Amino acid sequence: MITLIDTADTTHSAKPRILVPYKKLWEVASHLPEYQKLSEKVEFYKYKMSTNDDFIEFLKTHRINAFWITEEFFSVLGNPSNYIEFFPSSLKAILVPWVGCDFINSKLLRSKGITLCNIGPHAADNVTELAIFLTISCFRMTSFWEYCFKYIENGSVEQCKKYISSGSYETITDKYHNQGIKFPQRTDRVLNDGKVVDLARNYNVGGKIVDSPMNKTTLILGFGSIGQTIGAHLQKTFNMNIEYYKRSGPVQKDLLLYDAMYHSDLDDPDTWKNADLIVLSLPGTPSTNDIINRKTLAMCKDGVRIVNVGRGTCIDEDSLLDALESGKVTSCGLDVFKNEETGVKQELLRRWDVTALPHIGSTVADMILKQTLITLENVHDIFVNGGEGKYVLN
Repeated sequence: MITLIDTADTTHSAKPRILVPYKKLWEVASHLPEYQKLSEKVEFYKYKMSTNDDFIEFLKTHRINAFWITEEFFSVLGNPSNYIEFFPSSLKAILVPWVGCDFINSKLLRSKGITLCNIGPHAADNVTELAIFLTISCFRMTSFWEYCFKYIENGSVEQCKKYISSGSYETITDKYHNQGIKFPQRTDRVLNDGKVVDLARNYNVGGKIVDSPMNKTTLILGFGSIGQTIGAHLQKTFNMNIEYYKRSGPVQKDLLLYDAMYHSDLDDPDTWKNADLIVLSLPGTPSTNDIINRKTLAMCKDGVRIVNVGRGTCIDEDSLLDALESGKVTSCGLDVFKNEETGVKQELLRRWDVTALPHIGSTVADMILKQTLITLENVHDIFVNGGEGKYVLN
């Protein structure tokens, strides 16, 4: 639906206009005093989304100085990059209230004189919380235990414990998809009469060790603000040894404030060989595509565990599935996937040794407040101070 405010306003002298799209969700904390105060100097134009054609017509006939991206935009109108050719010449900024901006071509925007801003390092704490949760789940196999407790053994603690030390499998029916899935088999169903299991040597489920993350070694791929924060918490919480890869080079020790070993070459087996856990906090770029693949997995120790809170494009999912099946990878915790918009690979979702979450790295109540405040900083710097923006990506 188009509300014709100024369809021919080439001489319009109104204050800068910030387009904020919505349909059923309002994703901006407009009740904040900072929002109200800035509204005196810029116009936050609330655009109710309907169809792609209506939005294109809107772009053709309206002055817009900045575009505040919302998550709902993707589900209603698709990827904002699909509309770049229709962006008006008045557009000076794309404002992304989260971190990842691989959905849009930042260089193309710059060539059109459009600044791309995000929220900088301010999602690091929330993403780190999830990385720690996924780390615990990978080592302690908590997703398996929860599924078993709720849906297989119907709340029986005693029966759940009977899965410890079993290395065999059976096919069970996934009640949600009505499909058979491979699942560890209870020890009491496979042991011969009189056989005794040595738990000290066989404390596993489905042949995979149930372990503690304490005192292990973690390789962090992607060591920006999020990767560095993850490293700090893993070291402090679990006394982990931290190793990392950062394309732009090592971080100064006096800035990092904890010990960490830098690796410069992903083709060097020494980069991978010590890791009990690999944590990915990488952006989605051509250079990071499928960093976890058959070649790099072959350089890892047997039984490595993998956590991804970066971008799903960084993992070759077929290689990961094969490694999970063979035991090369014990378990993984994934908050991001390839093809999130069209459908996540079902084989990953049905595995008992995968903790899968729907891209909720910074999905917490106070994040709407935080991302609004930081986006307002970008707006203020560009349209009030005449700057480039506080957190510029291009």
